[in-house]
Amino acid sequence: MRGGFSGTGGSFRGADSFKGQPIQVWFRWHDIHAAQPWWEQAFSADNGVHWEVNWRNWFTRTAAIPSPLPLQSDAPRDFDFLVGRWSVQHQRLRERLSGSNRWDHFDGTLHNWPVLGGFGNVGDNVMNFPAATVRGMGIRAWDASSGQWSSWWLDGRDPTRIGAPVRGGFVDGVGTFMGDDQLQGQPIRTRVIWSRITSRSARWEQAASADGGATWETNWISDFERQA
Repeated sequence: MRGGFSGTGGSFRGADSFKGQPIQVWFRWHDIHAAQPWWEQAFSADNGVHWEVNWRNWFTRTAAIPSPLPLQSDAPRDFDFLVGRWSVQHQRLRERLSGSNRWDHFDGTLHNWPVLGGFGNVGDNVMNFPAATVRGMGIRAWDASSGQWSSWWLDGRDPTRIGAPVRGGFVDGVGTFMGDDQLQGQPIRTRVIWSRITSRSARWEQAASADGGATWETNWISDFERQA
């Protein structure tokens, strides 16, 4: 869904499917500066000629500062360690899978909180790259059918594209996540490992493979120290 706000409302449109048929979807926000803003969703099966509203929500503020909703009792606890605010020391390989041994070192922060009742979590990252400060968002969700987590990355420099996911889980306190991606148009494998997890610290490592996982090159290491 793409769009924006003007005056007291917002309009967002996108393409989807419903019962196997292509449709247009329209989200609209109304009275956004009032005490009770509201949102509605509409579908169109004729490319926007006619619209049917099928959902409306009215919002009443209950707190000025947001806080996570209660966790569900059956939610996985794997990422409980990551909830909170962190200082981060990053090491990033300048060029991947090219034989480079030049690394950039920089700091940053992470603010992470649970969503979906604990079946997901979101992390807001600030990374002070040597050339500029970059923001990015980590999105993780638990799939009970596969018993795995999926993890996506949204780079603030390219906010229209969510990166290819890595999937996996934790065994004996170490999380391993794998996925397929591309580098300069060529297929690669990506591996992410969470390790050295304590109440005050953790390490995240990313590696890439151009030979289907036979060999791996580590290209990013992040060491986390808890702020709160």
